[in-house]
Amino acid sequence: MEIIIKTEGSDAVTAYLSTIAERTRNMRPIMKAIGERVAEQTKMRFQHGGPAPDGTPWKAPVSPNPKRLRTLTVSGHLRDSIRYQLHGKNAVAIGTNKDYAAINQFGGTTSAHDIFPTRKKALKTPFGLFKKVRHPGSDIPARPFLGLSKENSDEIIGIINEYIIGR
Repeated sequence: MEIIIKTEGSDAVTAYLSTIAERTRNMRPIMKAIGERVAEQTKMRFQHGGPAPDGTPWKAPVSPNPKRLRTLTVSGHLRDSIRYQLHGKNAVAIGTNKDYAAINQFGGTTSAHDIFPTRKKALKTPFGLFKKVRHPGSDIPARPFLGLSKENSDEIIGIINEYIIGR
């Protein structure tokens, strides 16, 4: 015995589901859009002087610097180094190639062996010009700039929904 149930309009539903399935086979276009948007969201964090993705304000710098525009912004090199990189068809990474980014993201204590980019009295290395830390033993507070706030996540979910639905 066989039971067949036919539903009016099921062809349209099946076609729509097939379209969605096809769009999710190669997520590279959406990963590119997400990478571009998250990189931009991260750069905006620098423009506004924070806060961290979880909403925590960045701790203000202790030492004065007449060139400092905002917390984490003296030259703009760290902000301008934020990039995204596609990893296959289904993943994207957002980050920076600046050596000093990690200590700003996570915080920590500098040592005499830490090196940071500079133009004055630099060590020439295969990776560029670097100078040892001027103040070894400095405590650098965490000022997370990478990550997604609730608003950032909501925006990314909207981008994903638009992509999947195709509108």
